[in-house]
Amino acid sequence: MSRSPAAAAGDPLESRRVELAQGGDEDAFAGLVRTHQDQLYRVALRMTGDPSDAQDVVQETLLQAWQHLPGFRGESGFSTWLTRILINRCHNVHRARRPVDPLSEETELAPGMPRSPAADTLAVNAQSRDAVRRALLELPLDQRAPLVLTTFSGYTFAETGRILGVSEVAAKVRAHRARRALATLLQEWR
Repeated sequence: MSRSPAAAAGDPLESRRVELAQGGDEDAFAGLVRTHQDQLYRVALRMTGDPSDAQDVVQETLLQAWQHLPGFRGESGFSTWLTRILINRCHNVHRARRPVDPLSEETELAPGMPRSPAADTLAVNAQSRDAVRRALLELPLDQRAPLVLTTFSGYTFAETGRILGVSEVAAKVRAHRARRALATLLQEWR
């Protein structure tokens, strides 16, 4: 079971692992990686829209975290610091190139396969999920990041603000604007 980002805050085991990893203990850092890699991947996937890019971003994030871990002062939670690195890496990917075909899913039936109400429902559900993914990727990054962090990744607005380097209120406003923009982009699916 995945822990929420807030659950790790104040975790004595995590604090000890960070301390050991700052001293060069690779096993301690490996423990931190195991704890956070799935959450990082989920955020990266929603930010980039591409599984390959998401994997690359997570790897780059972990490498950068390892390299800069001695400078981590603990002013925010380790998860917050790590996610901030990840968001910055996602911004770099976005600046380098725009996604071409985000997370497409096959919704067509095989030739000759009979149609059924259940198959039609599955196809519509898959198409609507794909529409949401595409619409999410159309949002400006300053709106996409707070929406992904709060709605899909379980961060509070305060944590999201710290990750993005903005106030809690700014994080709320950006997430609200993102939800409004998504609603506009997805009007045909209402």
